[in-house]
Order: sequence, then structure tokens, then C-alpha cells
Amino acid sequence: MLYLGLKYVHVIAAIFLFGFGMGSYLYLIAASRAANPQVIAHVARMVVRYDAWITTPAGFIQILTGYMLTRLSGLPLTTEWVLVSLILFFIVGSLWLPVLVLQKRLQGMAVSAVERGAGLDADYQAVYRQWFWMGVFGFLGMFVIVLMMVTKMTPAQWLGLLM
Repeated sequence: MLYLGLKYVHVIAAIFLFGFGMGSYLYLIAASRAANPQVIAHVARMVVRYDAWITTPAGFIQILTGYMLTRLSGLPLTTEWVLVSLILFFIVGSLWLPVLVLQKRLQGMAVSAVERGAGLDADYQAVYRQWFWMGVFGFLGMFVIVLMMVTKMTPAQWLGLLM
């Protein structure tokens, strides 16, 4: 029963991590495309808050429950799909902290533009592009991790099946 309970929490945390992360990402993209500093400041404030309060803790819950599940099932961390997914998880996680910092910078830049009654400048666009592409690569990694969790296969094993 403990295993099934942990697996349930692991899946729910994955849904929160992926769902809230993707939602935040898409909302900030939509706000930025509006090019209205007031809208961007408001949306970015919410994105920063929800990513800090929900998405980030879900990532830590993923690590904890995933580790506990491998221990309970006797699955070594060196099992190929487990090891590759852990490596990808930490790569995606290494993108996550800078993304949080960039989101906070975007929020600050938008607030500053509102206070000055100005539009967003080239600096905003440069930070936004960096944030955008880190998000693209982070979510690609998350898609691969979820696929490995479901199939218990690495990308190399998938390619072997296709060939």
C-alpha cells in the first residue's frame, strides 16, 4: 500500500510540475506578446509566485518520491532508464533556477516600465528570449522524462525500436 501511495503522490507531483510549469510558461508568453508592461507585470508576478509555491516544491517531491519508489521496488538507481531520467531531471532542474531568476527580472523590468510610463526596451526582449529558449529546452527534457517514466525505456532504446 505504501508503494501505491507514493506512486500516486509521484504522479500528482509530476502533473503539478508539468502542468503549472507549462501554464506559467504559456501565460507569460501570451502576456509578453501583448507588449503591455502593466499586463506583463501582473502576469509575471503571478507566474513567479506560483512557480515558487507550487512548481518548485513539486520538483522536490518528485525527487523524494522517485527515490523512495526505487528503494521500495528494489530498482537500482543505475537501471538505464532510471539513470538517464535522473540525469535529464537534474539538467532540466539546472535550467529551472535561472528561469526563476529571469522571470523575476522580466517582472521587475515590466514594473519599471509601468512606473516610468514607458514601453519595454531591447533589454526586456533579450531577457525574454533567453527565458523563452530555456523554457523550450526544459520542457523538451520534461517530455522525454515523462516518456521514459511511462515506457521504462531510454531515448536510445526508442530509436533502436524504430530502426
